[in-house]
Amino acid sequence: MEERIHKFYLNDRYIVLDIASGSVHVVEKIVYEMIDEYEKLSKDEVIEKFSKLYNEEDAKEAYEEIDYLTKEGLLFSEDEHFKLPKYNPQNVVKALCLHVAHDCNLRCKYCFASQGDFKGDRSLMTFETGKKALDFLLQNSGNRRNLEVDFFGGEPLMNF
Repeated sequence: MEERIHKFYLNDRYIVLDIASGSVHVVEKIVYEMIDEYEKLSKDEVIEKFSKLYNEEDAKEAYEEIDYLTKEGLLFSEDEHFKLPKYNPQNVVKALCLHVAHDCNLRCKYCFASQGDFKGDRSLMTFETGKKALDFLLQNSGNRRNLEVDFFGGEPLMNF
């Protein structure tokens, strides 16, 4: 089954996204946790489980909030027309962006990419990976004559 609900914790906020409806909800911690059990257990089972962690009134209120959002089509929505994007082999690929260098030799303090490492490990794309990516582009470009390849990174020229 495809994931219909995505949950995030960011900046001290509990955020829930319903994929099909596109609804975004900022919720309390109890609601955030209870959503995982909402479709698996009965109402009484959910309230009993969360009454052990929170008080019973809060558990009932959280369940009612989820139930309301669900009935309004804003949570666990069933959109028959919505499908996650899938690769269509008939599509023609005309451009490719290769992140060839996850590094930079300049280390500018103002850099949006944290001096080229994007706050991660410094690394370079291997020749084999680059070749496979270019082969993919050529194999899936149909009869296009002009193709585009962008070399991206911290500093792409660090990886000839």
